[in-house]
Amino acid sequence: MAKILITGASGFIGNHVTRLCLEKGDDVRVMVMPGEDRSPFTGLDVEFVEGNLLDPASLTKAVAGIEQLYHMAALFAVWTKDPDLHYKINVDGTRAIMEAAQQAGVEKIVYTSSVAAIGVNPDRTPATEKTAFNCWPWASEYILSKFISHQLVKGMVAQGLPATMVLPALPFGPGDRAPTPTGSLMVRILKGEMKNYWDGGVCPVDVRDVAAGHLLAMEKGRIGESYLLGNSDTNMTNREFLQLVAKVTGVPNVAVKEIPGKVMLTASRFIEGWSKLSGRPASTTYKNTLFVLQHCYIDPTKAVTELGLPQTPIEKAIIDSAEWFRANGYV
Repeated sequence: MAKILITGASGFIGNHVTRLCLEKGDDVRVMVMPGEDRSPFTGLDVEFVEGNLLDPASLTKAVAGIEQLYHMAALFAVWTKDPDLHYKINVDGTRAIMEAAQQAGVEKIVYTSSVAAIGVNPDRTPATEKTAFNCWPWASEYILSKFISHQLVKGMVAQGLPATMVLPALPFGPGDRAPTPTGSLMVRILKGEMKNYWDGGVCPVDVRDVAAGHLLAMEKGRIGESYLLGNSDTNMTNREFLQLVAKVTGVPNVAVKEIPGKVMLTASRFIEGWSKLSGRPASTTYKNTLFVLQHCYIDPTKAVTELGLPQTPIEKAIIDSAEWFRANGYV
């Protein structure tokens, strides 16, 4: 049992981590933004502290008396009015809370990085924690901010920061309130709206395995090391994944027509250009589209071997996710 702080606890992964920590018996404090919706914590015995990654003074209060920190709060958006907002939150905010934690004497930190912080193998073999970043052509503000913040935390480890880094793959499962882009894809499939597919590939993983991986990293993860949280059996093309979801959930006519990558990229340029003219949020950007066309496969062997990361069949995550969306009125 430990006194812990969780940032991003209202998020998809964060809420699952919060619940696992409570089940473990930890004394849980969650950092929320002023005025943030607290309904994800209904029925949970947690302590609230208001904090903002853009306000370093609030972070000093948030980490006071804490033994362990899970830092998951981040900005993930395809488009923002302020192009620098990703860097302000994901880089400067991460630096600020890490400095506050170090000054407060926090014993161990698990930092939630991203698979966007490593490279993609051109031959489509699964990447490992050692795969060098090579994603410059499709490096959006989000991707660059996560790459930089990952390197930032690694650098601070050399200065005594007791941090371990985890890099989640594509999480699926129940409780995706937002929903995330992953959950939105599931909802569209369940509504029968996903007739098309496109090139590229992903590594879907049960969100509960990802959450468990965070606690295992806190318990067993080596300081300064990175761990990919994915499933070794689920690297698949986008079409294969869409059709697997369709098969498991009983939805017909999913992913039956391919949209060529060139068409998607051309359309994304018009969408992005119109957004700049109108000031309205873009549904996608050129770099985001280029990213989804990549085959982003990963090898979680290190996390499985060193941490004991669970490898739940992705079919269970799909079934439970579909049931949750249907039960909660998303479909």
